[in-house]
Amino acid sequence: MAWFNVLNRAEILRDQGRSEGWQPSEWRARALDDTAPAYNQLFGLGESRLHPVAVGALEVSRDDNLSWIRGDLFVDPVERRQGYGSTLLGHLEETARQLQRSSLLFWVVEDAHERGRGPNRAFAPLRGYDVVDESIERVLTWPRPDGELERLWDQWHPFASDYEILSWRGPTPDELLKGRAHLSAIMPVEVPDAGLELEEEHWDEHRVRQHERRVDEMGRDLLVAVAQHRTSAELVGFSELSVSRARPETAYQWDTLVTRAHRGHRLGGLLKIATMRLLASANYDTHKIRTSNSWRNEPMIAVNEALGTYVAGRIVNWRKFL
Repeated sequence: MAWFNVLNRAEILRDQGRSEGWQPSEWRARALDDTAPAYNQLFGLGESRLHPVAVGALEVSRDDNLSWIRGDLFVDPVERRQGYGSTLLGHLEETARQLQRSSLLFWVVEDAHERGRGPNRAFAPLRGYDVVDESIERVLTWPRPDGELERLWDQWHPFASDYEILSWRGPTPDELLKGRAHLSAIMPVEVPDAGLELEEEHWDEHRVRQHERRVDEMGRDLLVAVAQHRTSAELVGFSELSVSRARPETAYQWDTLVTRAHRGHRLGGLLKIATMRLLASANYDTHKIRTSNSWRNEPMIAVNEALGTYVAGRIVNWRKFL
């Protein structure tokens, strides 16, 4: 909790009093199992473990995209400008080198009031980091006006007559596991390229089940939709929406993908509507849905705008070659 409290105070300051990020149980679930395909290694800087002044994390992958590693870094607001962030950053970089990663990346969130001028804009370049991508965070107020999702569904569905949209809450049906694993495996190479030289990931049925168990251990429900090609029975797209059972006020749009060969049929929008229907049917006390997309992903941005989202912030992707 001492580690989390530093992170939480930094996020509350950034988000002007709100606290919508990962909660302690979610960070813990992603850090405890160091045998998982990817897990978080946590770091703290301070006079003792119970009194950190800066905290960080590295997301360690075992088999996927081993040339780079992703990090997080937070300094307690009352302890800033004393060199603690730089000190801990140096340790994260050295650990990344020991893990034989050639570059370190940070996804830094900027709230709406600081877009383009957050503290990271000065801190990162001075320490050798360059911007490689930016994503726009959007928010969809929830619930939607009566009839709006039905109107969009009716508008988009005729373009997708060759596909069936399937959805569920919780574990993937056994007969769809293989196709679901394949979609996660190819997602890094199917999304717009930001110059990170991403590779396919190693996903199989077992890893999908691991993913679902971890989400449950985080105290979250997983709402999933897939697009299945009627002729081949192949899964050609999926979308995930996650909701905290303890704090359902904000639902988070996770991955959404439609494979290249099957784009142009409004499947992305239909998949998102399918997960929103699950959200509505479960009667969560949700007030908004957060989503983000790289500025390069114009088709998905168009979908989000059609759904009624508004811009709420930015995520800046910084990289340093080690």
